[in-house]
Amino acid sequence: MRTDKAKVKKSIGNIVFDYKFHFLPELRANLNLGYDFTSSEGQRNIPASSAINFSSKGLDEYYTRKNNNSTLEFYLNYVKDLKSIDSRIDVMGGYSYQDFLSERFDQNKDLLNTGSYLKNYFYKTQSTLVSFYGRLNYAFKNRYLLTFTLRQDGSSRFSPDNRWGTFPSAGFAWKLSEEPFIKESDVFSDLKVRLGYGITGQQNISSSNYPYLGLYTPGLPTAGYQLGDNYYNTIRPEGYDANLKWEQTATSNIGLDFAIKKARISGSVDYYFKKTKDLLAEVDLPTGSNFSSRLLTNVGNMENQGVELTINTNLIARKDFSWDVSFNITRNSTKITNLTRNPDPNYAGLEVGGIAGGTGGNIQIHTVDYAPNSFFVYKQVYDANGKPLEGVYADLNGDGKITPDDRYRYKKPAADYFYGFTSTFSYKKFNAGFTLRGNIGNYVYNNVFSSNGNYTGLYNSTGFLSNLSKDINTTQFNLNQNKSDYYVENASFLRMDNFTVGYNLVKSPVREQHYD
Repeated sequence: MRTDKAKVKKSIGNIVFDYKFHFLPELRANLNLGYDFTSSEGQRNIPASSAINFSSKGLDEYYTRKNNNSTLEFYLNYVKDLKSIDSRIDVMGGYSYQDFLSERFDQNKDLLNTGSYLKNYFYKTQSTLVSFYGRLNYAFKNRYLLTFTLRQDGSSRFSPDNRWGTFPSAGFAWKLSEEPFIKESDVFSDLKVRLGYGITGQQNISSSNYPYLGLYTPGLPTAGYQLGDNYYNTIRPEGYDANLKWEQTATSNIGLDFAIKKARISGSVDYYFKKTKDLLAEVDLPTGSNFSSRLLTNVGNMENQGVELTINTNLIARKDFSWDVSFNITRNSTKITNLTRNPDPNYAGLEVGGIAGGTGGNIQIHTVDYAPNSFFVYKQVYDANGKPLEGVYADLNGDGKITPDDRYRYKKPAADYFYGFTSTFSYKKFNAGFTLRGNIGNYVYNNVFSSNGNYTGLYNSTGFLSNLSKDINTTQFNLNQNKSDYYVENASFLRMDNFTVGYNLVKSPVREQHYD
């Protein structure tokens, strides 16, 4: 009988102070303090008579976990109308501190050797993010709007030499609807052009909080090193890059907001272009150049661009009946522009995306001029009835044989289009509505079918029957064919997130407010 008990304690707190200076009413100060604390402890026990742990005489394990996250944010905000020049300024400057502290203790007794432990260690890790930031908004005649921001972020996940990153942004907007020649036309209630440019940083780079430091991992007791008649536990160095730095993405965008009075239609159109440099990615290393065969480092560049369209309309507006519809769609494309520190046209790419059903198998690849995580597969050949032929693939390089060089980049997990549709109705006191969303052009690799879709898996290692996927009825594969593009499937979808129906029993006591 297995016993697994745990106790968890959690506490969350937040307090905000907002103060307006009496001697300068345009200036106010804001202080935000918060914490999130979690503590847990547990014990797992399996008796020696249990079959699953019979060889180790059972299990006696104890563990504790603590997570303490804290936040401090302070800023000053000054807002002033300059009537003499028909302007308005909004200035803000602040400081932010976020700390993430985690502790864990694991103890696993060695029941075969009294007084010994298979696992007995305490682990503590911490990550801190500090930010200084400022923002300036300036409006002239409520028509021309300028915004400038600047922030400097410091992350403990990078070495002191690369810890800080500076990220500026700027934006301009022209409210054409406030111009006299637009107002006189009485066509648009809102018409605004927007331009923007900014740089952002990425520091969530790995599961480790110290990827720039040389770390050592204790070896397992079952993998000790023998010296004479004794076995000694070892520690092994992990790969690291002391020169890791912030991944940076520069984004440019242009947009148009509009609202047509008589047609009761509003919406927006945006075009964006993103360019990421110093992309954080795992790359293959030459043997002996580091302590691992793969290393997380700043090596890649990537480009992303797209168009977004949003339309809102009030199709019907009558005394007892109204119908509102909203629709949005985004076209997005991404490609990798660099993966090596030195240009190498012969570099096929970095294989990623581990799969079950084989040893050390990957099904995806990062390649220059292709989308990230493209599927890297063989082109399946089918018979006249559309049934996949086992082990028969297209010889894409024409050398007369099937080798890994015949694999090709086929589809990708990221969608080409994202869209959504919302509709709401109201009739007297009744109302109804629904929301739809969907993706087009995204694909998924069916690892369930590929790993359990051949007759070699019918019996497990002990000789007992195992479950196979229903796809075996279609393919009739005897051996594993998990690198075939047959298993890359279209994952486009349309989903209704919610559907609501309501009835207002009484009229709301809140008085209606109308805003221009």
